[in-house]
Parts: sequence; C-alpha cells; structure tokens
Amino acid sequence: MRLLARLVVAALVAGAVPVLSGSVLLGAQVATSCTPAQVSLTATTSQTVYVARENVLVTVALHNHGAEACTYVLGPTSPNYVVKDSSGATVWGSCWFDGGPAPCAMYVLQRVLAPGATYRDRLSWNQLSGHPEIRVPAGRYRFSVTLSGLAARAATTFRLAAS
Repeated sequence: MRLLARLVVAALVAGAVPVLSGSVLLGAQVATSCTPAQVSLTATTSQTVYVARENVLVTVALHNHGAEACTYVLGPTSPNYVVKDSSGATVWGSCWFDGGPAPCAMYVLQRVLAPGATYRDRLSWNQLSGHPEIRVPAGRYRFSVTLSGLAARAATTFRLAAS
C-alpha cells in the first residue's frame, strides 16, 4: 500500500512538471524554460578505464551559453541517469537502491540558470548491481543523462577492467 501511495504521488508530481517549467519571475525579468539551443548538456567520467572496486566518477553539466536566464526542473525523475552494459541492460540508474530500481525521491525543484552559469551534478557508482548486489563484470559501459522538459541527452562510455 505504501508503494502504491508513493507511485500515485509521483504521478501527480510528474504531471505538475510541465506547469512548473513554464516561466519564473526574477525581479523585473521573466526566465523561460531552457531550450536545447540555449544550453548544452554534457557527461564526463574522471577516467576512461576503472579497475575493480574503484568508484566510477561522473560529472554532469548543464551550461547556459545564451544571453538570457532560463529555468530547468529537478526531480522526481530528472535528471535521469542510467548506466548500461554492452548488451544494453541497465545495471545502475537514478532511482537505485540496494542493487536495483527503486522509487525516486518525491520532490520537484525549478531552478534558474543564469547566462554563462553551469549546473553540475557529481555521481559515484560502486560497480555493484542486482539483488543481492554483486560486482558487474569487466567490459564496456555507457552512462547517459536526460533532463525532463529539455530535449537534450548526453552520454559517455567507459571501461571496467579486470583486477
């Protein structure tokens, strides 16, 4: 029952995202939603190869290269982070707990990104997945990120080496 209540709340909150992502009054200025022409979304890893038991470190950046402030939305499923193995199977994601998919946090935040400003998110993945959690095998992996309401994606690849 508790999970059902969380899912209902998530659906209601997600339904409110388009309403919140319109425009925001900033003093005398109005900031509108960020557009792909105004911002760039990137994802980079700290290394191209990681050894077993080494945390994979990823930095996601949303940069406003436009002349006007714009808004973007965070939560409950934005940004959406996913790590997939070479077969395309998801091994880690934004809403991940105890080795597998889990309900996301129930919040929505609308943020303003000033001209020339960058929003950064730094993530760490311990190379564990599944129930029970086990270390994923060596191989190629792909990290990707999307933001709700913004038709932009970013991705990077990395390799996990054997010990």
